[in-house]
Amino acid sequence: MNQWTTKWLAASLLCLLLLGAMIFSMLSGNKQSLNREQDALAQAARVKVNEILLYLERHTHELASGNHDESLRKLGQSKEVEVLVLALDGTVWFDSSGKARSSYNPRILLQYDRLLSHETSDRYTMAYPIVGERENSQIGNAIFTMSRHSLTSAIPAPSWLAGIPPVVIVLALAGLLILIAWKTRNHLMKPLLRLREHSEQILKGNYGQRAEHDRLDEIGELYAVFDQMRAEIKHLNTKRMEQDRSRKELITNISHDLKTPLATVKAYIEAIQAGVCPDIESIMSYIEVMKTNTDKMSRLTEDLLLHALQDLGQISVHRTEQYSRVLLEDIIKPMAHYARSIGITFQEPDTIPDVLIAADPQRLEQVVGNLVMNALKHTTSSDAIMINIEHTSDDLIVTITDTGEGISPADMPFVFERYYQGQSNGVVSVHPTQGSGLGLSICKHIVEAHNGTISFRSVKGEGTRFTFTIPVL
Repeated sequence: MNQWTTKWLAASLLCLLLLGAMIFSMLSGNKQSLNREQDALAQAARVKVNEILLYLERHTHELASGNHDESLRKLGQSKEVEVLVLALDGTVWFDSSGKARSSYNPRILLQYDRLLSHETSDRYTMAYPIVGERENSQIGNAIFTMSRHSLTSAIPAPSWLAGIPPVVIVLALAGLLILIAWKTRNHLMKPLLRLREHSEQILKGNYGQRAEHDRLDEIGELYAVFDQMRAEIKHLNTKRMEQDRSRKELITNISHDLKTPLATVKAYIEAIQAGVCPDIESIMSYIEVMKTNTDKMSRLTEDLLLHALQDLGQISVHRTEQYSRVLLEDIIKPMAHYARSIGITFQEPDTIPDVLIAADPQRLEQVVGNLVMNALKHTTSSDAIMINIEHTSDDLIVTITDTGEGISPADMPFVFERYYQGQSNGVVSVHPTQGSGLGLSICKHIVEAHNGTISFRSVKGEGTRFTFTIPVL
C-alpha cells in the first residue's frame, strides 16, 4: 500500500528536480531557444521556395526572354513569396515586386541558404544559386523575400506544454513545493514535535499521557508503537514502585519479627541467669521457648539471604545424581514430626518411587519446607496435610495438599510473586507466623533451576494443592 509519506517525498524530489531544470533552462537556454526558432523559420522558408527554385533550374535558358514571368509571378503569389532572379553579372531577369531596377552590383556577397531578417520590418530574405540542368554549373541567383507570418503559418504548431511560458511552469512548481512543505509541516513535523513532547513527559515520570494520532499512516504506526512502549514503561514503573514498597514493608516486618523473638530469647536467658527457674523442668521449658524463637529467626534470616541471592541471580543449585526415595524420606520425616507435634494430621506418602534424579538436596528441602510451612499457616487443628509422590516416564511428581482455608481468588494470580502476601480471612492457624512473601517465589526459582515446573489449585474453604515436578533421568 502506497502511503502518503512515500508519495509526498517522491513528489517533492521530482518537483525540486523539475524546478531546478526549468530555472537552468530559463537562465541558459534563451539563446538556444532563439536559434531553434531561427532554424525552424529557415526550414519553413526552404520548403516554401523549393518548388520555385526547381522551376527556375528547369527553365534557366528561357528566363531572360521573359516568357516565364507570368508563371513565376503566380508561383510567388501562391507561396506568398517575392522572387528576384539575377544573372551572374547582376542583370535582373525577373522581379515579382515590380521594382524599376534593371541590375544589381554583381559583387554583392550573397549568403546562400541563410535566412536573413530585415532590420526595419518583419520580413526575411534567403538566396540560392541557380544551377543549369545542362551545364551543371551556376548561371544566376534567386533571392526570395517573405513575411514572418507566412513562415510561422507553415511551421507545425508546438505542443501545449511548449506554449506555456516557462515562468508559469516555474510558478506552478513553486506552488506545488509550497503545498508539499505545508503538508510536510502539518502531517510530519507537527506529529514528530508532539511525539517529542510525549517523550519529555515520560522522562519527567509522567506516564499517563497517551500518544494518539488521527491518521492511519506511518506516523500513526509510530504513535501506536510509542504508546505501547509508554504503557509498558508505565506498567514496569508501577511494578517497580510496588516492589520498592513491598521491599520496605518486608524489611519493616522482618525487623519487627526479629526484634520480638530476640527480645523473648534475651528475657528468658536473663531469667535463667537470675535463678527464676527452680528446677530442671522449668529450665527445659524455657529452653524450648528459646529454641522456637531461634528457629523463627533462622527462617527469617534464611529467607532474607535467599531473597538477596535471588535479586542477584545467584541462588546456587548444585544438582547431583541420586535416588529419590532416601532423599525425600530424609526431608519429609522431620516435617511430619513437627506438624504432628502442633496438632496437625500429617499423612506421609505410602510409597516413594525410587528413581534416579538430578537434584540439590538442600534446595529441595527448602521447597518442601516452604510448601509445608505455607500449608501450616492456613490450617487449624482440625485440618490435615497430605504428601503424595508418584512418577511418570519423564517426571517425579510431588504433591502437597492441605484441607485449610484455601487461597482467595483475588490472590491467585500473585501467589508466586515476591513480597506478595495474601489477605487473611480471620482463620486461627495452628502456626500463626507473619510471612515475608518470599517463600513461594523462592520455591518457583529453585524448581525451575531443576528444569521442573510448579503449580497449584485451590478452592476457597476447601484447601490448596501444590504440585511440583523434577525430571527423571
